[in-house]
Amino acid sequence: MYVETGSCYVPSRLTHLVRETNISMPRLLTSKVTGPIAEFGLIAGLLYGIDELFCRFGSRFRIFCYEIMIQPIAAQPIAPPSLTKNIRVREVPREDPVLEQFPPSQDALDQRYSQGAVCLGAFNAESLIGYQWLCFGPYEEDEVRCTFVPEPSTTAVFDFDFYVYPEQRFGIGFVALWDGTSDYLRERGIEYSCSRVSYFNTASRKSHKHFKWKRAGLAVFLRGRSWQLMVSTLAPYLHVSFSKSSRPRIRVSTVGFSALRD
Repeated sequence: MYVETGSCYVPSRLTHLVRETNISMPRLLTSKVTGPIAEFGLIAGLLYGIDELFCRFGSRFRIFCYEIMIQPIAAQPIAPPSLTKNIRVREVPREDPVLEQFPPSQDALDQRYSQGAVCLGAFNAESLIGYQWLCFGPYEEDEVRCTFVPEPSTTAVFDFDFYVYPEQRFGIGFVALWDGTSDYLRERGIEYSCSRVSYFNTASRKSHKHFKWKRAGLAVFLRGRSWQLMVSTLAPYLHVSFSKSSRPRIRVSTVGFSALRD
């Protein structure tokens, strides 16, 4: 898994875009909308294509499509201890200087600590390999206006921003970080970890399947300059927001996990 980032080239005028890509406007629009359909399916592909157009043309509109997932905490580590013996996973407190190496902005980090989130870092000697954030209670999403509530609170957490540095992604770092996180959660009586994954992030979705994740629901957000529309398969199903303080609360219940589809 890795941080889901999106960077789009925003032209000063649409004519610049057409001139630089050397293709016609109709062809550009068609390719951006229809291209992803084969990868994501009809509805998700259309949403992805439209969001790409919003981003490319400098629009204030954005579309976010999330799979809401649940994973059981394994009783045993995935990797043999002999492979991860040199990697240590520990809490990263708010005042730790290693936070200067984190990609998120200082404001984003402050917001996470302010809501009570816990950060776990994986280290090989003193070198940071990656990190993972956990909320033992409601998680205030910072990409859209939404609060995810893992239930029951005594045995479920919400995890987010699982990040392994690029140079470590082909080694044992990914598995070592998750094994360390699982040890940390088992010691606190946690049985399930909930998460949201971008439906458009194919690599992240595939990696989740290897860890026995199951989908609890879907949520789509259309975000404007000051408003937001949410449609979800989980309650409250439909929500319209016109201020930052108006946030839907999506309860992610781990009860009946075995009955969920893969």
